[in-house]
Amino acid sequence: MTVNKRYPHLFSPIRIGALTARNRIESAPISMGDLTPEGYLTPGNVAAYEIKARGGAAIVNLGESNVHTKTGKAHGRMIPLDDDEVLPSLINTTDAIRRHGALASVELLHPGRRANPRYYDGETYGPSGGPGVFGKPVIELTEDKIEEIVEAFGDAAEMARLGGMDMCMVHAAHGWLVHQFLSPLNNQRTDRFGGSLENRARFALMIVDNIRRKCGHDFPIEFRISGSEMTPGGFTLDDMVEFAKMVDGRIDLLNVSEGTFHVPSTTTTMVPSMFLEQGCNVYLAEAIKRAVKITKVSALGGIADPDLMEEIISSGKADMVAVGRGLIADPDLPRKAKAGRADDITPCQRCIVCMSGSFVPYVKYATRVGKCTVNPVIGKEHEAFLPPVSEGRKRVMIAGGGPGGMQAAITAADRGHDVLLCEKSGTLGGTIQFSDKVWFKKPLKKFMDVLIRRVQERAIRVLLNTPVTPELAGEYAPDTLIIAVGAEPIVPNIPGIDLPHVLRALDLYNEGVTVGRRVVFIGGGLVGCEEGLELAVKGHDVTVLEMRENVAIDAAYLHREALLLEIAKHPSKITLLTDTRCKEIVRDGVVAIDKDGVERLFEADTVIVATGMRSRADVVDSLRGCAPDVQIIGDARRPLRVLEAVRAGYDAGMHL
Repeated sequence: MTVNKRYPHLFSPIRIGALTARNRIESAPISMGDLTPEGYLTPGNVAAYEIKARGGAAIVNLGESNVHTKTGKAHGRMIPLDDDEVLPSLINTTDAIRRHGALASVELLHPGRRANPRYYDGETYGPSGGPGVFGKPVIELTEDKIEEIVEAFGDAAEMARLGGMDMCMVHAAHGWLVHQFLSPLNNQRTDRFGGSLENRARFALMIVDNIRRKCGHDFPIEFRISGSEMTPGGFTLDDMVEFAKMVDGRIDLLNVSEGTFHVPSTTTTMVPSMFLEQGCNVYLAEAIKRAVKITKVSALGGIADPDLMEEIISSGKADMVAVGRGLIADPDLPRKAKAGRADDITPCQRCIVCMSGSFVPYVKYATRVGKCTVNPVIGKEHEAFLPPVSEGRKRVMIAGGGPGGMQAAITAADRGHDVLLCEKSGTLGGTIQFSDKVWFKKPLKKFMDVLIRRVQERAIRVLLNTPVTPELAGEYAPDTLIIAVGAEPIVPNIPGIDLPHVLRALDLYNEGVTVGRRVVFIGGGLVGCEEGLELAVKGHDVTVLEMRENVAIDAAYLHREALLLEIAKHPSKITLLTDTRCKEIVRDGVVAIDKDGVERLFEADTVIVATGMRSRADVVDSLRGCAPDVQIIGDARRPLRVLEAVRAGYDAGMHL
């Protein structure tokens, strides 16, 4: 057996029950929101799982499946393992995963008291009675109903195996039914299913025994648990260490997460944000690993760095690592790391855009479409296997070397086109080139560096300090001109806006810029709040003024929650004020008016304007007729986020 020199432990095989996984990386369970209304997998879903298997993950998990719709369903579209009509799409998916050498798995879930009556016709059940999450009262499960649901878990595992699954995962974390039985917060029973930890664990152990009886010992069982509920009155790490001892040898793999949806603040550590260190939850897995003798342990916690993965495995903290968003940002992460190409891994930003769009019930509408800030293929993975037909080799000129322009150049070059990339400044990167100045944005700088390296590695001609003009376009005579010239700050018509102590947020990190101790931001969108936090952490006294009723409404839901929690850690250094309109900027601060019409001076040494961006319409209009095919992408079309710029760049390059 050949040993990988840089990551010898990470790329060593591991025995999981009766099976052998080719390495120590499992794809964490991440569900698809765009299943059919029945919950069946579409060709696009199949491609999304297959791309992870092709990329080198040892286990590819399909995410949440429903085991017993009669007594509860959590989401509108879940894989229904109580419906044999799911089998054709399930088999197509597992075939796609297994042909690349990966093991296929699926997560078995019953929502319990978190069942949403919108999606099924029945009562809401839980370990104990009480008010329901969605308004319907929770009925305490009788022992007969408990037995019925235990049987349903075993039947679901049987269905999974029949559908081609190599193993299954029981979801006993995050506040779903098995977790509810384990939790003192949700389980107030006084019978053999309540009280002591041994009693509260009985339901989980019955499920294990039922699956074993129906599927045999050659069908590995993985359990996903929360290592701690991270809230007063909930179960602790010590409790889960004892639970791990109970299941040691009875299950094959323990996947150790944390938190519960019943306490929403724990979701920002359950799904670690960019404000936390990679691997922030590994200590939970480490403690459980020390307690078990037979069962393998998988660690997780926003892990996307193969160096960290190697350290976790080599140090004995865990046997495997579960990678979720890291394999969305780059499904080829394992393959690249193994081949010595770790510097080409697209870095996950932990911005949680990928999950926020369908994070019901916390968002009003579920978009059901997968998206990633740095991977434009997500949501259209089928193009990785069946790319659109090209119209033939073209001369492509790209105006603007920001993330959108670079992605357009990379994709167009990979499709065989002759590409010229022009950037008016002396460096590629656009507005993200200063992201390393912000402590929680450093992965964005890494992404920029990856894009620049990819441009340099391809046959792409790059002209710096070269704005595209009609004359230059006329000389080059492109078949396609892609306009990616970005946007410019909106300068509001406020008296005093030209005073010397007023900065645009875009200029905050320019060389020679000095920021005073007292800072007022005009504009409390995502930029104002993030930059305000950065300055507060550095010791400045920050006030953010926002004229709307909420701040950071342009942020992805889960990132916004994490951002506000992070801001709340610095109450003496940063203040957010909404429904507050700026009237005038004066030499000693900002005069603003609140919703009651009260006027007030907010003292400031530096005023930073973060009121948004607008497209550079004059530049765009001057270039509209400069090629037979003109495409306007990114902020040049409409100022949004890096996600939209990269996605538009990919689409422009892919569909030439």
